[in-house]
Amino acid sequence: MSVHKGISNQLSQKNREINLFIQLDKEREEAISHAVQLCKANESFTTERINELSAQINELAKQGSIPSRSYVTPQMVKEFVEKTSK
Repeated sequence: MSVHKGISNQLSQKNREINLFIQLDKEREEAISHAVQLCKANESFTTERINELSAQINELAKQGSIPSRSYVTPQMVKEFVEKTSK
């Protein structure tokens, strides 16, 4: 019975990690979209929130079952906007 409980606890922990990853990744994508919109409108923007979320995701990724995410620079956003505006 204790083996079953141990496996169940591990699965519950992994499930929480995956759900947290999904939530953080969604927020990160929204932050990227917001930065892109501001850039397209020639308004000032930062990548601070994107990178805060990336850091949180990367901490989860250290557990081994979640992919890491790259940090984003303002230049990367500008280059993306330039490429997609053509």
